[in-house]
Amino acid sequence: PAVLRTLATAFGESLVGETGYEIAAARCCTHSERDLAKRSGCSLLYGELLPDGVSKALTRERLGGALPPNGGAVVLELGSGSGKVAMQTFLQCREAVHVFAVELVPSRHAIGAAAVRRLASQHPEAYRISQPSVSPGPEEDALALDEVGSGRRLELRCADFFSLGLDLAHRSDVIFFAVHIPCRLFPQLCATLSKAKEGCRLFTYHALDTIWWSDEPCPFRQVEDNIPDADTFSTSWSPQGYRFYVYVCDRAQKTPEIQAGVRNETFTEWKPMWDEATQTWYFHNEETEESQWEVPRQAGCWRVEWSPECNAHFYWHELSGHSQWEVPRCLAELGWTTTSA
Repeated sequence: PAVLRTLATAFGESLVGETGYEIAAARCCTHSERDLAKRSGCSLLYGELLPDGVSKALTRERLGGALPPNGGAVVLELGSGSGKVAMQTFLQCREAVHVFAVELVPSRHAIGAAAVRRLASQHPEAYRISQPSVSPGPEEDALALDEVGSGRRLELRCADFFSLGLDLAHRSDVIFFAVHIPCRLFPQLCATLSKAKEGCRLFTYHALDTIWWSDEPCPFRQVEDNIPDADTFSTSWSPQGYRFYVYVCDRAQKTPEIQAGVRNETFTEWKPMWDEATQTWYFHNEETEESQWEVPRQAGCWRVEWSPECNAHFYWHELSGHSQWEVPRCLAELGWTTTSA
């Protein structure tokens, strides 16, 4: 209750526990932000963990198992949106000495920055605004909130976490990564996560076995309590619970639980949807939020190609240059088949 009251002081009662698809951080994006996202092939579709979902994620059986009882933990959030998860973690986890949150979209970052300033002004005896740990660039916004007495810090940065944020993965005890990113970035993400701190725990939107597009060995395994599909977390778009994945960095595994491989066949950004009006399937792209009737010819990094010489389709993997006649799983799920050459 005390944490919720403090969150309400910072963000306003109406913004804490918002549900639906039109919450404040979803509505706030400017026309220029939307135009940039469209040009770069990204989606601004937004949702966030509810306070109950954050509390569940922070239990000892999940992320909390990486927080040392004597304190000193570093928590990193990649894609922090309005900053509510980062602030709740800061308020709730005394073991965290530094919560570092990075958000790409300026209008969403501004909601968190305003909340931090409001909390400091309402409770100057407990919190103060201070200088960021790393000086921001000329076009980067940054804000730090220190807890008076303890020196614990919440830091919000507006930046691309591939340029600022992921570089902290090697010394973070907990990483929140509850965002959807374009699949073309998976190899770079995995290369960095492969260097994660031993014992680090990772909370992610993506199942790692579908996105580990790297030849670097994956050091993570799923924590036991998160293995059942019923282990869900309440979110703004699904208050009853949505599936996220929790992993621990454990290099003592004799056989890696998650197999590395550039030519991963399991990921697809496409979701088949049924249209009642036409009694027909259509396909929705969860990265760009665009839909189409035509069966997609690309999923993940696999593309459908045509061989005039053999009068048959074959399948080409962009990252590796590999081609094959057998349909990869991601395209088979959309309806493509293996044809005889």
